[in-house]
Amino acid sequence: MATPPQPDTDHRTPFLQNDVEAPAVLDYKHPPTGSGGWRSAIFIIGVGCTERFAFYGVSSNLVTFLSGPLGESTATAAENVNTWSGTASLLPLLGAVVADSFLGRYRTIVFSSLLYILGLGLLSFSAKLPSLTGSDCENSSQLTSCYSQLQVIFFYFLLA
Repeated sequence: MATPPQPDTDHRTPFLQNDVEAPAVLDYKHPPTGSGGWRSAIFIIGVGCTERFAFYGVSSNLVTFLSGPLGESTATAAENVNTWSGTASLLPLLGAVVADSFLGRYRTIVFSSLLYILGLGLLSFSAKLPSLTGSDCENSSQLTSCYSQLQVIFFYFLLA
């Protein structure tokens, strides 16, 4: 009787030195620390939920703000919102490269969350600028921008 062929049980990786067994996830710069668990999972889920609330809160009001106080046409405002949404959808790829190559997962999440909060705060501040300067844009009946060109550039910079 012929014996059936045995599956390959050699799980060694040929590119590692000294034929070390490779774990399921290999982080060559940072050895396993035993961290993680539910505390980290709750933090990551909380950050993700608050980020989504903030993103959809800003995006739902953005066309109205761009076509109202900034004085853009509705088509231009919708184009700018779509560009912003597409850019925001592709930025996690950059975050993945930064996390995998430079900072690590936890530091990348903390750094990007702080940057996101700072951007939202400054975005809110930039929307409040005309009322702080005492302009009379609320009384204007024509569709013009209440903002200077520098304030509009600042707004778009913070939106990124």
